[in-house]
Amino acid sequence: MDIYLSPKQLELRADVRAFLDAEYPPERILQMEKDEEYPDDFYRECAKRGWTALPVPTQHGGSGGSVLDLCVFVEEVGKTSISLSTLYITGTIFGSHALDICGSAEQAERYLPAIVSGEKRFALAMSEPGAGSDFAGMETRAERVDEGWRIDGVKGPISGAERAEVIITAARTASYPGRSRHKGISLFLVDNRGSEPTDGLSFHPLSYAAMRALMVNEVHYEGVVVPDSAMLGPVDQGWSNLARLMDPERLANAAQTIGVAQAAIDAGVAYATTREQYGQPISRYQAVSHPLAEAEAEVAAARLLVYAAAHKRDLEGPCPKEASMAKMLANNVAARATSAALQCAGARGYERDSHFMRRVLEVRGCELGGGTSQIQRNIIARFMGMG
Repeated sequence: MDIYLSPKQLELRADVRAFLDAEYPPERILQMEKDEEYPDDFYRECAKRGWTALPVPTQHGGSGGSVLDLCVFVEEVGKTSISLSTLYITGTIFGSHALDICGSAEQAERYLPAIVSGEKRFALAMSEPGAGSDFAGMETRAERVDEGWRIDGVKGPISGAERAEVIITAARTASYPGRSRHKGISLFLVDNRGSEPTDGLSFHPLSYAAMRALMVNEVHYEGVVVPDSAMLGPVDQGWSNLARLMDPERLANAAQTIGVAQAAIDAGVAYATTREQYGQPISRYQAVSHPLAEAEAEVAAARLLVYAAAHKRDLEGPCPKEASMAKMLANNVAARATSAALQCAGARGYERDSHFMRRVLEVRGCELGGGTSQIQRNIIARFMGMG
């Protein structure tokens, strides 16, 4: 089912798989998650192997890769670990696409080569404790001061924020009564982990059931001052620029979810063909084999939709309806697939350190991030003329 992939993309997928199989076997992933070990080594290897260059334009030292290239990459990484694939999405894809969409020439020159080299990782601070799906309800504010802008508020949950060198921060800079609440939101590049700690910036860890190796934080801004040059895109136009960033994020989310689901199915098949009951492998019982067979078909269909949507994005530009369709279907299909795989493994799949259980939890996290399935249905319905 690789009709959308070029020989170069197939080679990328094979290279990524060979690296992950050698360096990140299941036992290492299990220990990394238990110890909450941030995967610095993985990110350094991505830079060394040229993978952080994938989304960066060639004029800034990157590979100028397509959204489909990125989907191929994060799907393969997702088969191994959501902590690893999410680190890549937040650290590399967010920053490069945001700078490409609305960054100034000076910002691009400063940050994009540093993404390629692995020196700069990004995080995207959109959500707030009281403003998740209702993004326009954010309370974080940025006010003009002599030095530039002063940011105050709380963001979270934010993946990888504490270890990111740059946090793309959304804050309200103005209110326009009678107009859309999305008007008056601006984006800022907030430097972190520089030669001196950023005054007023602090991180409060959140403990999740999965993706424990990638730090997830509430980020507190208490009088964080950034210069005018830190504004990303025009003032008060942050929402329109974020909306353009959502396609790659949602497609990457969908791709990594498909990777998790495929890994769960493969593990379920391996278990079913070796586990014997009543004198034969349990794979010979239709009660076991049929759910896995159905999951295999559903995941293949979802993968094709993800690839098709990514291909459309590469050819035609923003495609919010297709990106939402891909994310919704991938998330929902993956939930059924990982559940079927766990059911196949029985009580062993339910053990605390089971990779079957880990993958169930991973896809639930994917479904909640980047806009829930309910939000994706709202978007699809609106583009169908029903919103």
